[in-house]
Amino acid sequence: MKAWQNVLIGFLGGLLIGGIILLFFLPQRGEPIQLVTATPKSAALTTPTPSTVQVHVAGAVKNPGVYVLLENARNMDAITAAGGATSEADLERINLSEFIRDGQRVYVPYKGEPISTSERSSTISLSPTVPTLVNINTADADALMSLPGIGEVKAAAIIAYRETYGPFTSIEALLNVKGIGQSTLEGLREHITLGP
Repeated sequence: MKAWQNVLIGFLGGLLIGGIILLFFLPQRGEPIQLVTATPKSAALTTPTPSTVQVHVAGAVKNPGVYVLLENARNMDAITAAGGATSEADLERINLSEFIRDGQRVYVPYKGEPISTSERSSTISLSPTVPTLVNINTADADALMSLPGIGEVKAAAIIAYRETYGPFTSIEALLNVKGIGQSTLEGLREHITLGP
């Protein structure tokens, strides 16, 4: 054997012995790793059950009654659970995208049916009476959606119309906005204004 081979073998042997000594005699550092074994499906933790609410769906629906829905359901989900609206339903007077809450009564009015004050106060699906008038020339989308029969799509259409053609000069000009018909306009009259 050549001298350089002996030196190399000695050096590598020294490193190996030094590593073994350090491994056994130095204190442990860090946290030990714990392995977690997979649990079989039968022993796995159960997924929490989503929260539910009960709502009373009445009026122009195919199957009026009390329905259990997911907590984040909307008026449209309640109407669908009741078999859908009948052909006599006036869905323009309801905010279909409004969230429902436990114990709510979702009332779907019939076309041409006047809504009494007691019915209006007991029904969240019909937007509550707005205490102050909403200026349709300056209101943002949230303020417009607080109006009866105005959801996200119609609010966006009102704003788009305003930006394209300028401010409304009369309440009847709302009929020029896509999706707003005479019945929606009649439901809005007592809640809106053109002035400051």
